[in-house]
Amino acid sequence: MSKVREKKFTRAAVSIATLGVAAAVGGVAATQPASISASLVDLTALIVVGSSTHPDGTGNENFFGGKFNQAPYNPGGQPGPDLIGVDFRGGPAAINDALQANSDEDNAVLSSGWGAANTSLLLMRLDNDDDPALPKTLFVLDNNVSRPDGGFGTRYPWFALIGVNPFPSPTDTTAKAVIDIAYQYNYNSNAPADLFNLVAHVNSLVAYLYGYRNQDEIDLPVDVDGTSTVSCGDANTCAVLAGGGDTLPCHDARCATPAGDRIVAYVTTRENTTYVTYTTDELPLARLIRDVVPFGGVIADLTEPLLKLIVDSAYYDGNPIPSDPSRYRPARLMPSLGELVTTVSKVPGAIHDGFEALSDNSSDGTSVSDVEPAREAGFGARSTSSAKRTKDEGEAFEDTDLTHDEVTAPSESKSAAVSENSETEGTTDTTYTTDTTSSDDSDDSSDANDAAGGGTDDGRMTE
Repeated sequence: MSKVREKKFTRAAVSIATLGVAAAVGGVAATQPASISASLVDLTALIVVGSSTHPDGTGNENFFGGKFNQAPYNPGGQPGPDLIGVDFRGGPAAINDALQANSDEDNAVLSSGWGAANTSLLLMRLDNDDDPALPKTLFVLDNNVSRPDGGFGTRYPWFALIGVNPFPSPTDTTAKAVIDIAYQYNYNSNAPADLFNLVAHVNSLVAYLYGYRNQDEIDLPVDVDGTSTVSCGDANTCAVLAGGGDTLPCHDARCATPAGDRIVAYVTTRENTTYVTYTTDELPLARLIRDVVPFGGVIADLTEPLLKLIVDSAYYDGNPIPSDPSRYRPARLMPSLGELVTTVSKVPGAIHDGFEALSDNSSDGTSVSDVEPAREAGFGARSTSSAKRTKDEGEAFEDTDLTHDEVTAPSESKSAAVSENSETEGTTDTTYTTDTTSSDDSDDSSDANDAAGGGTDDGRMTE
């Protein structure tokens, strides 16, 4: 098939999908807090797209500390003609109406969840049409349901039957820039690959619920023009550390976590798309156990290493942090035989780590639930369980809450944790600490033993 015919086929497929999405979500575009018509004389705008659970998108302009709710998109930072809300029920067509009404100057389209999937579908259509609005438009796809590796719309394409965009968000477009944001374990942007791993699916839903609409306090390591604010030389991925300071060169998001620190986010650039993958320092399912089960702290300490091993096995190569977030990875029935053998071989170590964590917390007469009776709302509250699981002074560690593969050999590794001085945003001066989740994968199984994930507390994120 020639490139021309291929492009025509893609255009037709996207058009059909756009119509399907519009028919599924229904309704007519509604705008909040300003009307699209009012923007006809204001040629720059921040276009805020609603999601399925928050249709009008009111307040989403405050995502990431209001980073995009300022010049050049909405210079006043207040409701007015430069701040345009697009109701989710209008689908891609309503987003396009708002964009075309403000197509002559710099614009940003800020979307989240299923709304990001609708925005992604529009982006594909406009790119196929060589639309002149694209070179001046920044697209922010937060907790992107259409993320190539992890979005539940692309992971499970049968959701197209209810109007979810099944096409992976494009990486190389004529848009000004694209920012694609995911959170470890969150069902929207980091859904499990294995269909039969029910524990992983429950954990992913818990991550979504714990992180619902808490992006306001996230510090995004990307500038308002869509370019990354961190640099790691020749490495294709930067690891942002909880301790602040220089970022860590981390090729394919596979690197060892420095002793006494923790990786809170990975930043990867592919073409004109910047992928940000936030991590969590506590398995969401373990947090739920601590919060709602009697003696939950003790139970979570004992079971979290094994639960994490089971959950992580549901992702490609047993790691939820994608080595290449731009690569499309659909669902599968179960892990490969090699991955299954690797997981089983780590079960004894996980059980040992659980008893060790329980022993460590019991030795000082406290449990996680005793030390941390309540978490703060928003970002900055971190898991005391991670803080308690620390190796002997001077000994290097691996944060097993964030990484499926050991930095050291499995026989040498122990349950690890973040030290008391590496707390998340709100308790330290960390620049990019957030309470969110993220994703992961890699074809090179040999590299998996170098994997290290990091992140903030309980994985808070978006619709």
